[in-house]
Amino acid sequence: SKVILITNKNTMPRMTRHVIFMLLTIQIASSFAPQNPIHHYRSRNAVILPVNNKQNHIHQHYTKHDFLSQLSSQRGNDQDSSYSREVRLREEAESPFRKVRFLLYTATLAGAFTSLAVSSARIAAGLSGVNSDLLNESVTNAVVDIAGLVIIGFLYKRDLDAQESRLKRAQKGAELAQLTVRGRFIRGGSSTSVVPLSALRRGRGIEKRVVICAGGSNKMEAIFRDVTKLSESLIVNDLLIVPVLIPQCTSPSSDIWEKEIVEQLECVALPAGGNWRSVLEDETQRAREQGVDVEKEGFCVVLKKNGRVGQRTRGVFLGRMVGEVEERRDMGMDVTNI
Repeated sequence: SKVILITNKNTMPRMTRHVIFMLLTIQIASSFAPQNPIHHYRSRNAVILPVNNKQNHIHQHYTKHDFLSQLSSQRGNDQDSSYSREVRLREEAESPFRKVRFLLYTATLAGAFTSLAVSSARIAAGLSGVNSDLLNESVTNAVVDIAGLVIIGFLYKRDLDAQESRLKRAQKGAELAQLTVRGRFIRGGSSTSVVPLSALRRGRGIEKRVVICAGGSNKMEAIFRDVTKLSESLIVNDLLIVPVLIPQCTSPSSDIWEKEIVEQLECVALPAGGNWRSVLEDETQRAREQGVDVEKEGFCVVLKKNGRVGQRTRGVFLGRMVGEVEERRDMGMDVTNI
């Protein structure tokens, strides 16, 4: 019969093996695509600014329209998701073949289930004495189908976890972009202005490497001394310091940061609006989970000129940040994207 012919030719399990091999090939190939680094709060010996920035060009198209993320947040989240449309578009740009892999997973799972059902029926028939000569072959086919289901399920779960991780990073980037700061952003200017962090990205007139420095009051005093001492170097290297007092998640008081001096520094911007508390509480919680004493040691979140989080550091070492940028410039390496 037709069913016996298909089983004898071992078409379904062979097809399952071929599709599994193809999916594994796609997974291996996709692993060579640019990936976002997993950010951790690093120790004092860590390099502050990343060296490899080849992946930055992938996001330029979507980061040119940050107002879409604001509109999405005003309209609210999608009915079936907690992420805005802009965040999902950014994730699809980072991994354009994920939808294709999901389609292949679904088709392969359906084929493997169908093949397993046929093999199970053949095994039941063989145990009943019908077509018993096909029993061994049917058992082999069933084992292959079950192994295929396990492998495909593992790859599917791995892809889902990777997608969720990318969505969380993109969501965090969108939240950071909406925070606003007040400062003097034009060299030699006398007036201050309030701008969102997204306005400090490359190609928007004001290009800055934003360094969000968080810590307790004693740490803020130490940071203030470092800023006043390194102000010229910070300006030359486009480093903009944004101090945030923990646990209040606000700008330091005038008792800690002298207002008259801060207003004259072009390398300092103070939090002015946006949901700083929500964003910094998440960062503080993450730092504490990694053993950071956020009030005594402090931590930094460094935003590169393309708006992406370039580094999270344990402690605040502004001199080392300046040295990293100057070293890259002296070596003839790219400093426009970091």
